[in-house]
Amino acid sequence: MRLNRMCCLLAAIVTLPAAAVEAPPAADWHLAGRLGLLQFIVVPEASARDRAYYDRVIDTVCSDDTASCFLRFFTNASGVAMSFPLPDAVLAEPTVMFQRSAKHRTEQFQWSCRLGLAESACF
Repeated sequence: MRLNRMCCLLAAIVTLPAAAVEAPPAADWHLAGRLGLLQFIVVPEASARDRAYYDRVIDTVCSDDTASCFLRFFTNASGVAMSFPLPDAVLAEPTVMFQRSAKHRTEQFQWSCRLGLAESACF
């Protein structure tokens, strides 16, 4: 009986992180795919230059402040069908790069140079 409870607890722990990174039903952003720890997110063109918007998405996707989290944001102005790997039309529309390294205890938020919003450095 004790082993059965341990298995159930372990299963709950293993499945919790995956559920925590899914977009809420009313979210207007789309988790297009993952490549290891790197997650690719497509956001609406209207929100592409809104820092507070990204902060809300980052808080949702990277809810564990002690874990590493690597996000790449894009828009899809052309409206191409979404697939993963991302279509070239979407890859041509980067907006933000966010990285949080648990190992190095650093966090970096960078605007894409194409938006013209770089506070210091852009990519």
